[in-house]
Amino acid sequence: MLNLRSFFSGKPVPAAEKEPNEAGLVSFRRRLAELALCFAGGGCFAAALPPLNFSVLALVALTPVIAVAARSRWRFAALAGYAWGVGWSLFAFRFLREIDPVIPFLMPWVISLWPACWAACLPFLWRNTLFPLAVELDGYEARKRFLTGPAAFGRLVLFAFGAAALYTLFEWTRSRLFPWNDLSVTMWRNIPLLQIASVTGHYGIMFVPAFFGAALAGAALTRFRLAGVKLLLLAAALFALLHAAGLLLYTHHAKTGEPNWFPVLLQGDISQRRNATPAEADEALDIYAALAREALQGEVRPDIVIWPESAVPVPFRAAHPISAKFRRTVQSLGLSYRVPMLVGAIDFRDPLPRDGSTPQVTNSALHFDRSGRLVHKYDKIHRVPFGEYIPFRELLPGFIIDRIDMNRDLAPGTNFNPVPLGENVRAGVAICYEGIFSYLTRAFALRGANVLVVLSNDAWYPTSSEPEQHLANAVTRAVETGLTMVRCGNNGGSLVVLPTGEITQVLEVPGAEKRLELRRGRGILPVRIHVPEQPEKTVFVRFGEWFVLLLGIGCAAWMLFAVEQFVRRKRHLRSLTVNQPTKEQ
Repeated sequence: MLNLRSFFSGKPVPAAEKEPNEAGLVSFRRRLAELALCFAGGGCFAAALPPLNFSVLALVALTPVIAVAARSRWRFAALAGYAWGVGWSLFAFRFLREIDPVIPFLMPWVISLWPACWAACLPFLWRNTLFPLAVELDGYEARKRFLTGPAAFGRLVLFAFGAAALYTLFEWTRSRLFPWNDLSVTMWRNIPLLQIASVTGHYGIMFVPAFFGAALAGAALTRFRLAGVKLLLLAAALFALLHAAGLLLYTHHAKTGEPNWFPVLLQGDISQRRNATPAEADEALDIYAALAREALQGEVRPDIVIWPESAVPVPFRAAHPISAKFRRTVQSLGLSYRVPMLVGAIDFRDPLPRDGSTPQVTNSALHFDRSGRLVHKYDKIHRVPFGEYIPFRELLPGFIIDRIDMNRDLAPGTNFNPVPLGENVRAGVAICYEGIFSYLTRAFALRGANVLVVLSNDAWYPTSSEPEQHLANAVTRAVETGLTMVRCGNNGGSLVVLPTGEITQVLEVPGAEKRLELRRGRGILPVRIHVPEQPEKTVFVRFGEWFVLLLGIGCAAWMLFAVEQFVRRKRHLRSLTVNQPTKEQ
């Protein structure tokens, strides 16, 4: 039978200890308590996210796993990281139960691999960067004295920086696949700290609570002796300094001109109707057409009418009768009121096939001119995995596809160019989920966008915290690019996000929620914003993920130093007399 103590310690169990004994039981209970502590740390991370938004918990969320992993063998450290990841993801992604009750219990098995791999690196780096070679060779008592002495401060700073940087790098790799609810999102309402994203991207925000958590773990491991307290004070000073810098940046980002663009947003509050009946599709079209007419019948005409993602649940250019009515309605509105429209709709990839084959379906934003003529089209580039396509469909067994297939594989868009929505208005249009990806909004800004427009539809999640999480994951894009974000939602979240990350001009609908941006309902929102003709490009837009590159270089140097220390220690041990082997403590 597998001996868990042997597996996680990496040492064979002596024959005298193979039978159950009190010391082994105490050790096993201690390990279970440490795993529970790591799980609780992950739970703190989840509690710092919406809907609870206890953001202060993000500062201590990583502390348990770093403190446990650093002084363990790599296999138990990996298990500690995995337990932490489960504690985070099990609660942070509970909203997915509205898609399928099983998904929130399946996701932790995969997504927790990232913190597990990160935590598995910590023991090696703790041992080989924290202690000088002479101290390491003197054994356990020497290491203990060094750790609680003042000379450990510099090395503790190195370890805390390295642990936070390595965590940020692992999260960067996760962001290539599923960036939802990373550590930076816990700070989405911390306006001073958010300003740092204009320089470093959201990874700089992520690094700050990670470093604080690592510093607190380092201080705890010194039993809060002088070196550990100095490390903790350094982390607190960094936190305060970045807030001060953020306030200076805020005064710059908050400067704006007079409003010169006046779109109106439609929020129809339509239920989820991906497989809509003709009656349901017709109702959705009638609701949005009525809202558009209401918005256009005022004394002051808007510059453009914006509909949310997939406002009407039929392809715009299909042969379906409701699709034909959809086209007639849009053209009629344009001709009657002479106002352009941006409509979120399911459509087909151009050019349409001429051989009678099935066209590729896209999730699109269609721009119509004043006569109701389609003049520009943006196809969603970053699709939702398993929702809008199945990754590696051809490699998966049939029974898995049958379980997860939503009967559609949307074609991805390829055009990052802004959509010209008016005179001197060049919109970087993002559709729903892709609005959380910084690479996408940065590409829009680099190509000349001077405003961000996000079309969203959270009808899949009528009761959970997903809409608030969706908003929290998106606001940093405005700060990173220095562009105002106009967000049009189907159920809620129709609002404006300023380049400072502040939420303003929210659609007011009746509801019990005290915060207007969380209320769901039907209405129209006239918006007045300033769109600069040539906005100043932020450091992040100009140089991209330079901060991640800097952390990568730092981590590489940290790793090389640790390897060099490890090799020197092993060489010294081999140089000892073979007849007098030393037992490493």
